[in-house]
Amino acid sequence: MVQKKAEYGAGPLFRAAGTVAGVMTGSALLVLANVLLPVALVAAPFAGVWLVLPALVPAGPALVACMYAFNRVLAGHEGQVYQDFIRGYRTNAGQALQVWLPYLLVLAVIAVNLAGLPSLGPAAPALRPALVVLALLMATAALNALLLLSRFSFRTRDLYRLSLYSFSARKRVSLGNAGILFVTATLLLMTTTYLLPLLAGTVVFLACLNSRPLLALVEEKFTAA
Repeated sequence: MVQKKAEYGAGPLFRAAGTVAGVMTGSALLVLANVLLPVALVAAPFAGVWLVLPALVPAGPALVACMYAFNRVLAGHEGQVYQDFIRGYRTNAGQALQVWLPYLLVLAVIAVNLAGLPSLGPAAPALRPALVVLALLMATAALNALLLLSRFSFRTRDLYRLSLYSFSARKRVSLGNAGILFVTATLLLMTTTYLLPLLAGTVVFLACLNSRPLLALVEEKFTAA
């Protein structure tokens, strides 16, 4: 019996190395696309925390582009992350802003209320968990909506509906994404927010990996055969 010789670069180690290289490339591109955010974080103690809000506006299109590239990596296209990131950014930037900005504004309002809790006195301990849970739900819904945009061409209002639908349709995916965001936020609060550029790409990749069942369900139920 003749055995076929394995092709060079086809083994699991090569695939793992290609995935790691793809994640590193996508992470670097994500940081470059949000170059104003580290600057705003450094300047916030002197110029005010509101400086961070406009610096977060470009995060929506950049996240969608990174998700598009990482979804392609997970599908086996490891060698073209840069091209995929640019393609995803160019194709989805406008709609990504439409999806991202409402979520960003709601999260900013929640953050302001959390910051103002000490002034409420005895009521603060009771309100803090509720606001944290609300922020986590909104952040997870935003993440799901951006993930769906990175993969499908739905109208903006349909993306909002599907991001909420995902909570009931794929509970494990939504719980997993919420857990990823919670652990990341906790780590940043316990250490320093300056770690965000180093963690962002890995967090996005983990969210893409965790969300594959959701994307498969949406493709099966809401796209033409």
